[in-house]
Amino acid sequence: MAASLTNQCVLITGASSGIGTSCARMFAQAGARLILAARRKEKLQTLADELQQRYQTPTLLLCVDVQDRQAVIAAIEGLPADWQTVDVLINNAGVLRLPNPVTPSGLDARFVVNTLAPYVLTQRLLSIIPKTGRVVNLSSAAQAPVDVAAMTSGRSMDHMEAYAQSKLAITIWTQELAKTLPTGPAIIAVNPGSLLASKMVKEGFGIAGND
Repeated sequence: MAASLTNQCVLITGASSGIGTSCARMFAQAGARLILAARRKEKLQTLADELQQRYQTPTLLLCVDVQDRQAVIAAIEGLPADWQTVDVLINNAGVLRLPNPVTPSGLDARFVVNTLAPYVLTQRLLSIIPKTGRVVNLSSAAQAPVDVAAMTSGRSMDHMEAYAQSKLAITIWTQELAKTLPTGPAIIAVNPGSLLASKMVKEGFGIAGND
């Protein structure tokens, strides 16, 4: 894997904890250049410093809240010239529980983060992802039929209901987008494992989770 990722650019959302951080360490060890995206600059900087010290990894930090569509667009449009090719996009950022699950525009924030923001980001980046590249969307074993009205209106839903619907929704758009790109890049939805030792699992279920 190290040879195949040397100097390739990998963009990871939700890079400041959990699966995102683990991915960053793995790809850094394999020789990739990393664009690390998350809300908290200090956590991203700590991770970037670690990767620089251990692997001399070139990193670019995108401090952005994926709930803010315009901020996501601005971040991508502002990529420096030497970061204008993204070989791998990992749409990892996700939420289960939120104190206020409705955005200022009235959308369900769980759908925005888990389903809609990855779509916006992917569409914005497609022009700089080569045919040999790939988009990896984090789905889940938890899936439920999607209430489109709830997705767009912020109708009250419990946390797990919204999460399961949002994960089926990202799986659906992954498959549909892949059909339109038969020659690449590859668009893939994955279930990384159930009840992993992530912040989401600890906050959502009160358990340590699996390795």
